[in-house]
Amino acid sequence: MREFPPIDRQAEMAASQTVFFTDAEFEGRPVRTSRANYLAFLSMRGTEVEGEVNKLRTMFAEHLPEVLERDVICLLTSRNWRNHNIACAAIAAGFVTDSSLEALWKCIHDGSWTSPQLVATAAYVDSSFSVRALHLLADDSTYFKSLVPLAEIFAAEHDVASLQIRPVAAIVQEARTIDRDNSGAIGTHWLANLRTVFGLNFKRWA
Repeated sequence: MREFPPIDRQAEMAASQTVFFTDAEFEGRPVRTSRANYLAFLSMRGTEVEGEVNKLRTMFAEHLPEVLERDVICLLTSRNWRNHNIACAAIAAGFVTDSSLEALWKCIHDGSWTSPQLVATAAYVDSSFSVRALHLLADDSTYFKSLVPLAEIFAAEHDVASLQIRPVAAIVQEARTIDRDNSGAIGTHWLANLRTVFGLNFKRWA
């Protein structure tokens, strides 16, 4: 509930080589930099968001679906929250497959500094959210910053009574005592922002 999985350096490198990054230079050194501004996606509101989302949609049109699927999964397999944020925006913008959805849920289980955004994305795009959320809420190996927004969004949009059953209630209570960042509110607010930016109902990219 408290610890991230160990960092996999190869996974981090693979994420930086995806189509979501491009070659650039910083202080005379070659670097890989995000093609979209991940900071604009951190709150998912403000004047920059529309332009940054359009950059993602341009990428959708430029690359084969199997390349995008592979690269979204690479972003979610890494442990860097910036990569997770980009993946969330890409998925909410309409690029989702069965495999990328599985990677999203695994990332929610394993945890991230942006766990609330990951959970909100799953709630927005996955019609099976309630079933899968309950599964993770009953698993005390789910990262605590994921458990709290899972519980908040589940309670707001589904069956509050289900959160009172054992072992869910005890697991959620422990997670809330550990959480110091109000992760539940971040998740619910981010879900509301997704619906403002992308529409009340999720639409797959055509």
